[in-house]
Amino acid sequence: MPTQRRVRAQQPEEQEPTPRVRVVSRTTAGRTVPTVNRRRQAQQALQQKRVQTIRPAVHEEDEKKPMPLLFRILSWLGMILLCFVIGYVGMSWLMDFFNKKLLLKPENRIENQEDLSEYEESEHERTVRAALDDAGNIQQVSLNLYHVNNDTIAETRQNFVKRTTEDNIRDAVEGIITMSGLKNVKLLHVFRNGETAFLDMSGQFASALNSIGQRKSLLLLTAIVRTMEENFSPLSQVRFLIDSKPPKSGGSVDLSTVWKMPKKS
Repeated sequence: MPTQRRVRAQQPEEQEPTPRVRVVSRTTAGRTVPTVNRRRQAQQALQQKRVQTIRPAVHEEDEKKPMPLLFRILSWLGMILLCFVIGYVGMSWLMDFFNKKLLLKPENRIENQEDLSEYEESEHERTVRAALDDAGNIQQVSLNLYHVNNDTIAETRQNFVKRTTEDNIRDAVEGIITMSGLKNVKLLHVFRNGETAFLDMSGQFASALNSIGQRKSLLLLTAIVRTMEENFSPLSQVRFLIDSKPPKSGGSVDLSTVWKMPKKS
């Protein structure tokens, strides 16, 4: 019988264990921190520090940029307006303060009954003094006025305050109209041009001439022209206007023509 050999199963040879990398660690404050992690943390901290050092520089550059022109103009205008308001209010306050202290009180300012009495007395004295001065300096002029009286021309001498020639002509014509019996008739304006006097009468003048008839109207116009010629040289003729317009022909007398005295032979 063949010999059976007992073959022992060969046990596999034990493989040597793979060497492991041993990480050297340090013990810090009772805990173990791997060196690799420590390096990574150091690198991250350095990177963060660099970012922090860059960011302030960026902000500084932004702060150095000037403001827009519009904002600067508005800010300056606001400052000017603020200074103006402060100055105005402050000056008003100072003026009121000094006025209360009677340091800047105007001459004619009335604040109480005593000031009113003094002002009335001074005004009365000033009025009386002015009247006395005017009375001594008033000049008068004597004029010969011709007017209609009982279908004839009468002469009257009157004194008037001496003023401009136009004003004295107005005084003379108004006196003639009154003494001749015309009512509600007004002399609006007086003009002169060389030898011609322009008398601008109201519309009632033409109506009054029509009411008194042709004869008295001719006498009245002759009286006015003669008064102008004798008292206001070189005036020798008169042109009438009605309400500042040339009058229309017609009526008892023709007012559209120039009226003057006939030449003496």
